[in-house]
Amino acid sequence: MSDKRQNMQARKELLIARASIERLEFAAHIGRAKAAVSPSQMLKSVLPRLTSGGGMTTAFQVWRTLRRYPMVSSVASMLLARVRFRGVFRLLKFGGGAFVAYEAFKIWRGFKAEQPMREARRRSRQASGQDEG
Repeated sequence: MSDKRQNMQARKELLIARASIERLEFAAHIGRAKAAVSPSQMLKSVLPRLTSGGGMTTAFQVWRTLRRYPMVSSVASMLLARVRFRGVFRLLKFGGGAFVAYEAFKIWRGFKAEQPMREARRRSRQASGQDEG
């Protein structure tokens, strides 16, 4: 009877240890997932060329600072509300829109350049499939 009890206690300890290990692994996976879904990582996955420069890392450092210290962003918005640089803000908006349009054009042009290669690959696959059948 005591042998059966010792086996049950040993099994209980093993299950407790396994549950503890699984909790630690789960916490590690959650940490990795949280890091992978951060705004900087999301932007890097969407626009890898833009994030390779030093300007984007500086922008993300500023963004993190503003999120960490909300008082800084409040003071900055108060200052910007008092100073009216309408022309500068309008220019920044148009410049940002032009930049986005230019990047979209480059992506579209890349797709157009790859299209003949994709067509050739598709035709060669079809031709090899017809030869086999």
